[in-house]
Amino acid sequence: MISRAHYWSGVACALLYILIASAQSVALNVWLHSVNVFLVVGLCFSVVTITFAMIGVTRQRHAYAGLRAHWRFLAALNLVSVSNWLLYFFAVKYLEPAVAITLTQGIGPVSMTLYTLLQRKRVSAVTCVCHAVIFAVAVVMCAYVLGYRQAYSLYSRGEMLFGMALAMACSLSITATVLISKHFAVRKIPAAALLSVRFPLLILVCMLALPLQHGLMMTRDTLAIIVLVALVGVCGSTYCLQKGIELAPPLAISTVLALSPLAVFLIQLSNARMPFSLPVFAMVMLIVLVSIVSIFHDARETAVPTDSGQS
Repeated sequence: MISRAHYWSGVACALLYILIASAQSVALNVWLHSVNVFLVVGLCFSVVTITFAMIGVTRQRHAYAGLRAHWRFLAALNLVSVSNWLLYFFAVKYLEPAVAITLTQGIGPVSMTLYTLLQRKRVSAVTCVCHAVIFAVAVVMCAYVLGYRQAYSLYSRGEMLFGMALAMACSLSITATVLISKHFAVRKIPAAALLSVRFPLLILVCMLALPLQHGLMMTRDTLAIIVLVALVGVCGSTYCLQKGIELAPPLAISTVLALSPLAVFLIQLSNARMPFSLPVFAMVMLIVLVSIVSIFHDARETAVPTDSGQS
């Protein structure tokens, strides 16, 4: 059992991650159609790796021995990080941001619940019902967007379907990331040290894949945007998420991430190319409401009062 203070601190970190990542998703949807995605991802995570390596080497050097001892999990974390971020960037490129985030983050609780049940661990009936509703709403949203929102997209229906498939695959990869990250959190590996060695494989893959896309021109403005996305959007969001994973159970974090579509939907209203849609808003709100029910129910079921909890 964990303390309620830790549970809600983890939830707060995940919510901060949502705010940063949501703003980033809307900005990337506007910008990525004109640039090489592999170049952007590779340079972004080079900046991220250097930033966290400076913190890790100067303040958390002791943690690297622990990371070497768990090199298999570290290799797995590198693999799922490649999947997470490449699938995420392409999903955001091809889909309306609220839809992309509904699929990448909203379906996470469903896969986490299935994994927990396969491990023969208890999941309450309330949580199972909430997550089943999330999955059903996500499927309906996909059908609605393909049928009625294609006019607001820069891409064909086939490309949008491709984006949806990538987003769903990304959701499964994010679930794996949460579970592997929790393995390191339980062993008290500091977030900055872990994040400094999480992305080398992703950087390598992006550099090798550069010729697969056009748009290798690098201007001063493009470089400035990449650095801003890396330091604020990626460093800030990944650190908050890692701290949330340290403090709260994996199922709770996955459920909190299902709140992401509302933040993205509200932010994307600032983009005149994507006008307000009542059906999409209603579906997003339904996902948010059942996620909130699940979060509070899990807090009561899995966390104990602070004065009796364990660190």
